[in-house]
Parts: sequence; structure tokens; C-alpha cells
Amino acid sequence: MTIVQDFARAFNRQDVGALLACFTEAATYHDTFYGEHRGHAGLRAMFERMFHEGREYAWAMDLVVDSPTRAAAEWTFDYVVTDAVPRSTGRKIHFRGMSIFELENGRIAAYREYFDSGQALLQLGFAPEGLAKVLRRKLEAL
Repeated sequence: MTIVQDFARAFNRQDVGALLACFTEAATYHDTFYGEHRGHAGLRAMFERMFHEGREYAWAMDLVVDSPTRAAAEWTFDYVVTDAVPRSTGRKIHFRGMSIFELENGRIAAYREYFDSGQALLQLGFAPEGLAKVLRRKLEAL
């Protein structure tokens, strides 16, 4: 079993301790919605926020290609939004994406992901003008 599968299982259990054990102390994590976080303290805060805002997570690593220093995974991601996000409470969210994992000594040193954020935002209930505003900001940041 790879660290990528360990990561997905810990995430689906919402087990922050097991998630942090997958990462080096100085790890970076770039999440498309939550931004970049560094180190265990930053990752802990991000994961706790995610688990406060969502439930019934099902992150499936559909295809994983790995080596001792890198891994890439194609995945499907499903969850239900909690009442911590009033505009989206109860919505079932589903999208596909890909992640790159940089590895050091069997642990994740850097994580970044790629997916169609517009598709996810529509499922969250963003109105077209709100969606355009978010996507415009992303484009300007390139």
C-alpha cells in the first residue's frame, strides 16, 4: 500500500492525526479551495476546517503512479456540505481531479491538486456572476 492510499483512507475517516503522519514536518499542501498551507500546524488547521465544512467524504484514488520520490493520482472526490457553509448546506458534491505528491522518506513533502473548480463551485450553488468573479481572480493570479 502506498502513502497516497494511506492519505486517502485517513482523509475519508477524517482522522487528522493519521493525515499528519503522512506528511513531513515541513510539508506544503496546495488546495484549490483552501490555498497553500505549510507544516503540521497549517495542515491541521486546514483539515479541521475541511471536516467542519463537509461530511461523508469519499476520496477515491482511481489511478496511482508512484516512485520513491513522486506520485501522481487521478481521483474522484465526493462529500456533503455541512451547515457550516449556509449557502451550500446539504449539497452533494462530486468532481474528478489529479494530484501530485512529492515524497521524502516515504512521507509527503509537497502536495498539489488540479481540478475544474468551476464545476465544483456550480455544485456548491454559486450564481453565475459569483462563479465568474472567483474564476476571474484565479485567472488574474496566473
